[in-house]
Amino acid sequence: MGGVPMKRRTLLIVGTVITFVALLPFLGWPLYKRLTFRKASPALIERTTKAVERHPELKPDYDKAMEDGVLSQDEAKEILEKAGETVGPDE
Repeated sequence: MGGVPMKRRTLLIVGTVITFVALLPFLGWPLYKRLTFRKASPALIERTTKAVERHPELKPDYDKAMEDGVLSQDEAKEILEKAGETVGPDE
């Protein structure tokens, strides 16, 4: 009967390891997004503010993007695309 508890213990260890491995992408994604945050260039920020002035309906999106005090490249790109402008990958 000594082998039965060992098998159960091994099964629990394997199940725990699989659970943690399955959780890694969900825990790592916010960390990855935070570490790859890129601030928008001054030219891109200027284009975005001009687009918001021309399209007042984008003001709530701009205000939400500026809640943290920094306009990221992704946020600026999203606002400019809503305004109908194209953004190159190097901007």
